[in-house]
Amino acid sequence: MLTTRGTSGARWRSGAVLVALAALAVGCDDETGDAPLPRPVASAPAPAPAPPQGAPGETPAGDAPCPASGVRVGTGMTEAAMGLRAMGLTLENCGTKPFEVSGYPVLEVLDERRARLDVAVVRGSSVDSTTKPSTFTLVPGTKATASVVWRNTVTRTDVVATEGAYVRITPAPGAAAQTAAPQDGGPLDLGNTGRVELTPWRPAPDR
Repeated sequence: MLTTRGTSGARWRSGAVLVALAALAVGCDDETGDAPLPRPVASAPAPAPAPPQGAPGETPAGDAPCPASGVRVGTGMTEAAMGLRAMGLTLENCGTKPFEVSGYPVLEVLDERRARLDVAVVRGSSVDSTTKPSTFTLVPGTKATASVVWRNTVTRTDVVATEGAYVRITPAPGAAAQTAAPQDGGPLDLGNTGRVELTPWRPAPDR
């Protein structure tokens, strides 16, 4: 009898615990109106990253640094008329010291791989027969100009026409050569002529 009573008491206590837990569960239900369901909280958006800032003194993209020689070579647009082509060249003193310029540009024509093409470079051109070779000094901030002239003439079908992609110019004896493409992308379509003509360097007019 004692054992039976103890078992019955244990069962009664277990039932009471279950009833209490059920009551707690019912009290937490939203249907009672006492405990509303939790609402999701939207997280604050992460702040947008700040735009990158260039380091002090950094050279902007597209602005080539001044070469060690103190002069920078440039090219112009190709002008075409009746098979005749002409492209301007510039030599700018971007350094801090005067630079002496003399005679004609020292020029080579290169292909797309920047390999030298077998092209004859002739000093002098009928396009500009009045400018004579001279020696002058470029002070910092000034430029010299010249022109490279050629003809797109095809006279032989058994000879592949020559097309240059770059020009390599040596500013002065001892100065490193610089390579540049025509400003309009080229090409230097020489046909079968295999030659270009040069006008001498001359001081660019002041603007």
